[in-house]
Amino acid sequence: MKIRISLFLAAALLAVGSCTKRPVRPDLGTTAIDTLISNNGLACKVEYRFATIRNAAASPALEAIEQTNIGYFFLLEGFSGTPEEAAQASLREIAAEYLQDIPEQSHTYEYSIDSEISVTDTLLTCVINRWSYLGGAHGMYGTECHTYSLADGYEYELADLFSEEEQQNLAAAIHAKLCEEYEAADDEALSEAGFFPEYIAATENFILTPEGMTFHFNPYEIGCYALGSIEVSLTNEEIGQLRK
Repeated sequence: MKIRISLFLAAALLAVGSCTKRPVRPDLGTTAIDTLISNNGLACKVEYRFATIRNAAASPALEAIEQTNIGYFFLLEGFSGTPEEAAQASLREIAAEYLQDIPEQSHTYEYSIDSEISVTDTLLTCVINRWSYLGGAHGMYGTECHTYSLADGYEYELADLFSEEEQQNLAAAIHAKLCEEYEAADDEALSEAGFFPEYIAATENFILTPEGMTFHFNPYEIGCYALGSIEVSLTNEEIGQLRK
């Protein structure tokens, strides 16, 4: 009898296989910063809620995950330092990029980010949520998902879990799920519903769960802003069918 291994378990086994010692469990906390920055008559209200690993120094894997999450959260490339130091660098970038032009009338922008970390078995998942209003017709929001191995700090990508052919099958399954949910018979009907069918594919923005896998699509990625953020979930059984 063939034994089916769930996607979640497969990733966990990969993580365990990379290190024989039991991974250090993270001690989670929150770095919270609320401030108002201003320049040239413009102001921006900033709220940060960064899910930090307080014992990151306890293992190279946790340190790698913490530094990677800091870079993602504060949008800083090649940064090395504490969340507080990253926050100050981020605030300086916001002031330099968005608060330079002198407006006819003063205006207050808003920029809010929070993150949440969850741990299941040997995998750590970090979800980052952003919301901002930095001018224009409306605010923008989005979600970023990152899954790591607690054994070595490695961040999983689709290529670690699926072959190129299987990724094409994933795209077809996501397309079929959207057609079913929005009662669309074909791409033309999806387009009428506000989707961009040619951009529907498996995204790197995913979460692994014991039940399967969830893909997150932010506004404008596969559809118009009015559709909002879109989630498509596939069960382990459905993913198993794609591997045949």
